[in-house]
Amino acid sequence: MNCLFELSALPGHFFLVLIGERINAILGDMIPKPCNAYYYGGLPFKGTRRKGRLWLEGETVCFNVPEGKGGEMIDLEIPFSRMEKIFLTRDNYYGTDTTLFNLTFRDEDGKSFTLRFAPVTLIPRRRIALQKEWFGYLTVALRAI
Repeated sequence: MNCLFELSALPGHFFLVLIGERINAILGDMIPKPCNAYYYGGLPFKGTRRKGRLWLEGETVCFNVPEGKGGEMIDLEIPFSRMEKIFLTRDNYYGTDTTLFNLTFRDEDGKSFTLRFAPVTLIPRRRIALQKEWFGYLTVALRAI
């Protein structure tokens, strides 16, 4: 059986048992809303810092950037099972202090890539909350696998 989390107790002890069908029950309240995100590189595509869309479909992270300005279209569907790690970096190259998400995953051939992106909104306070929400969700999802 594919397992994720189930909490069971014995007198005076708690155990965390991995049980798979429960990922939605655990992460269900935390599921981040679809949002705009900027692509900052890391994939073998031309064109960086392009605006796209980030959302979840079940246990898959979807990222889409339309074709334009000399850049190719990016349409990714990354299952949680192919993700290896996520970490944050700071970038001041574009004139603003940007928090970048670095999501490392493997493709069907086993080749490793690091997708660099940043979830965005217009209002800075909401952007910070949105980034915390997405990072928290992805971190918990990766630990659960």
